[in-house]
Amino acid sequence: MYILIVNEDPLGRALAAALVAHGHEVAYVDESAEYANMVATELGCLVIQGEPNNIRTLQEAGIDRADVLVALLEKDIKNIMVGLFGRQFQVPRILARLRQQHYAPAYELAGIVHTFSAFDYLLNAFLTAIEEPDVRQIMALGDGRVEMAAIDIPDDSPLLGATLDTLWKHPSYPQGALVVGLLKAAEQTFHLPGERPVIEAGDELLVVAPHDAVQRIIAILRRQRRWSLM
Repeated sequence: MYILIVNEDPLGRALAAALVAHGHEVAYVDESAEYANMVATELGCLVIQGEPNNIRTLQEAGIDRADVLVALLEKDIKNIMVGLFGRQFQVPRILARLRQQHYAPAYELAGIVHTFSAFDYLLNAFLTAIEEPDVRQIMALGDGRVEMAAIDIPDDSPLLGATLDTLWKHPSYPQGALVVGLLKAAEQTFHLPGERPVIEAGDELLVVAPHDAVQRIIAILRRQRRWSLM
């Protein structure tokens, strides 16, 4: 793929390096002469040093043949402008970093649907680390509203000794939450839900769900009274 990165962020330089290492053809635009020279020297990809919101700069970088356009500029309005140029040149996929949440509707109006917000990810990560130290957020998915989380099974969980399918049969189990599997503490082996592994203290449950659904699963695992299926 031909990937055009329009950048004012350390993330863009790291992304360019990773994409080049994966065998993609990368073009990189940066207004900073220092960083443009650094990327050109280290990666050997096409590097254009110039104003990122200038259509001639983007044309020089090959926006007309880009398969993916990535906008990682310091201000949302600049990212939106780059995205609009991408739409003008019919770039199939346009990705942008959302800096301030109140700009989200502007991205949508501009037709830029793939936005990524570090704010949302960090907010949820800090909340989880403070309120639920037994939960580790592995990654945020999509727009950050859904996360992949690893939950440690507590020593006093009411589900100890039950098979994994007991969890999603619980009447309080949140709709839309997905159990990926269970990592057994004793054997360090990973079991898929269909294997119906037995839940034991210290095991690690892997789930994909919105943050509030993860909290509801934690509540089930920590309830003091057992329930039974009728």
